[in-house]
Amino acid sequence: MASEPYPIWWRGVPVPPPAQWTYVFEQLTGDDSGEEWALAAAIFIAQTRRRLGRGPTFAELFAHLLPDADGLPAPFPEGLTYRERHLAVSGFRGHATIEWRRRGMISWETSVTRSLRVGRAFRERSKQRQTSRATSLGGEGVEHVSETAGRHAHGDNREGHG
Repeated sequence: MASEPYPIWWRGVPVPPPAQWTYVFEQLTGDDSGEEWALAAAIFIAQTRRRLGRGPTFAELFAHLLPDADGLPAPFPEGLTYRERHLAVSGFRGHATIEWRRRGMISWETSVTRSLRVGRAFRERSKQRQTSRATSLGGEGVEHVSETAGRHAHGDNREGHG
């Protein structure tokens, strides 16, 4: 079950987010489609880490997931100050990613830039998929070494390099 939509601060008072923001938030985190969005986020994080050796920022993640709106759920309500816009964006992204973390698809370290990484559930699904792919390709009896095991064999013991 998705968490409640976060408030938007306007003139120092919390107000409900605009309907468009609430709708997009429900799409990203709801029971019907939240798992797909969490998976899409984890895949992007894994690809970014593999390509760059570090995780994406939250802004890069949402720009990838919501490219038509530059990572925002919809235009800002009129009359928001710079600070209120910042709080709205960080609240939206924070609440959505917390839901995905609860699902075990992503993780990160608080106050550490570019610490986004895949979560335990994503790693388990990935391992199961690799195992079933190896089996379906006639790999019975053939040992399949996961990327994680390969990294550990080469001395890279850092967690979350999915």
